[in-house]
Amino acid sequence: MALLTGLFAALSLIGGPANAAADGEEERTRLLAHIQEVNGSQAERQTAVEAGRRRSVLCSYCHGKDGNSLKPDIPNLAGQNPTYLLQQIEKFADGRRKNFVMQTLANDFTMADKVNLAVYFSRQKVKPVSVDPQLAKEGERIYDSVCKICHGLDGHGEEGYARLAGQKPEYVRITLKRFRANAQKKLRPDEVLRSDARMEQMTQHLSDKDIEALAAYIATLRPKSR
Repeated sequence: MALLTGLFAALSLIGGPANAAADGEEERTRLLAHIQEVNGSQAERQTAVEAGRRRSVLCSYCHGKDGNSLKPDIPNLAGQNPTYLLQQIEKFADGRRKNFVMQTLANDFTMADKVNLAVYFSRQKVKPVSVDPQLAKEGERIYDSVCKICHGLDGHGEEGYARLAGQKPEYVRITLKRFRANAQKKLRPDEVLRSDARMEQMTQHLSDKDIEALAAYIATLRPKSR
């Protein structure tokens, strides 16, 4: 039943919250232009990667030097879509996403810093983790009916959407449960760390078992090389 409900929700999102979707697309287009400017030539991209590597020193304490997280509840940044990553840094900077450490860092970054960090982490390789293969198999069915519409068949996400492939299972579990709690109005306003109308609609009918299976399956997906 949860899968059917999720599928219907996915179809409804094609005409979803129009204003929010339009605003999101406009922001992604603007940020993509910053990324494309840096990626215009191999020399410019390499300069950005090196600058991002130097600026990532403070990030490395939680996310790892190469973007592979040192903690199970902290996301991998390695291989992430750069436009999406840039957008998330922007959201921490302006308060749409809440985390004291991330907000403090993001507010200290210039736009050039943010772009360089996004490009640097996008060029790193995700290190695979082992999961229960049977649980992952169950997660594949759920992923195909609920997640694929935005995050793609292989979890690559493409321009402006999160690359899920190879993400930390514990981080995925926590994030999906928080989106579900947002949708079910189980959090006080001060407890909401981020909101996303699409993700809340997609997760509101997922069970804990569905989420466990999804997290396992997502961990098995492999990001493409950049």
